[in-house]
Amino acid sequence: MTYFLDDIPVTVEKKKIKNLHIYIKPPYGDVKVTAPKYVSDKEIQGFIEERRDWIFKNVEKMKATPVLSYDTGDRIPIWGEFYTLSVLEDTRYSLTTHEDGTADLIVREGCTQEQKEAFILEWYRKELTERVDILLPQWEAFTGLHSSGWQSKVMKSRWGTCNTKTKKIWLNVRLAEHPTKCLEYVILHELAHTVVPNHGTEFKAVLDKYMPEWRQYRKMLKD
Repeated sequence: MTYFLDDIPVTVEKKKIKNLHIYIKPPYGDVKVTAPKYVSDKEIQGFIEERRDWIFKNVEKMKATPVLSYDTGDRIPIWGEFYTLSVLEDTRYSLTTHEDGTADLIVREGCTQEQKEAFILEWYRKELTERVDILLPQWEAFTGLHSSGWQSKVMKSRWGTCNTKTKKIWLNVRLAEHPTKCLEYVILHELAHTVVPNHGTEFKAVLDKYMPEWRQYRKMLKD
């Protein structure tokens, strides 16, 4: 089902979920709504209309955001800081950051934008792994909450997920773009799901207990 908000198409998908959700997807600002199967089309349209201003604002914001080509002069985020790329060609891929806010990206001759992005994402994955291997045990010891393990993957609409049955955690590779405190917030968020499956009062109480400023980091990730 597709609903048109003026000239903006909104794709609607009904799933086995409990609540309505709305997503603005990069890089072109595509709008998607997921809804419980029992919710009527009229309710979904009302949900979309109530968020009209928010949708227009964020679609325009995303369209105005340049798509990275990973060329010389582009700026990439690493742990909350932006680095200006200097791209050079060689027989291997590498990325080296410098204290002056620059980074040398070495790529193979003739590589595509997709290949450069794939390398950057793998570089992020290694960075994330190094920090999570230190931070996750620290937060488990601090809270007494424990996961059965963790893995990383690129996710379009979530920073992390937790299987509440197996207690396995998944973290978004792109967390390496954001300040480390944001990563710690997501780690705590997913650890809280090992004991509370929803986002209700009990869940928020866990976050408040161990990270009173968690809303600040959630806002940073949303922005």
